[in-house]
Amino acid sequence: MLDKERVKELYLKGYAAYQISNVLNCKPEKVRKCIERNLKHFRSSHLANKIRNKEIDRITRYESKQFMSDATFIKKNRSIYKTNDDGDLVVDISVAPIITFDTPKRFVNENSKKEINRKIIKSGYRKDELLY
Repeated sequence: MLDKERVKELYLKGYAAYQISNVLNCKPEKVRKCIERNLKHFRSSHLANKIRNKEIDRITRYESKQFMSDATFIKKNRSIYKTNDDGDLVVDISVAPIITFDTPKRFVNENSKKEINRKIIKSGYRKDELLY
C-alpha cells in the first residue's frame, strides 16, 4: 500500500515521481497514478518548489566552482608578495599589513635547492647533503 501522505509531502517539496518512487521503494507508475488521482490541484505548488530546488542546485554548483588555489591567488595578487632567499613567496607586511585568514601567507618554491635536497634525503636515495 502506498502512503499517500508521504507522496503528497514529497510532491509538494518538488520531487519528481521517479524520485518519490526511489524514496518509497515502489514503482514510478504507481506514484504517477497516485499523483494524477489525488494531487493534481497541488501542481502549481509542486512546480514552484521544483523550480526553486533547481535554482538552489544551480547556485550551489556555481559557488563550488569558485574555489581558487593558492598558486592562482598568488599569480593574480603578486604585488602583495615578496621573494625570500630560498625563492619562497611570502606576504610583504609593508605592502599588505592586514590580510584575511584565507590569504596564503607562504608559497614554497618546489625547485629550490633546499626543497630538492629535502626530497632526496626523504626518499632514502642518499643520506648526506647533496647540493650544499
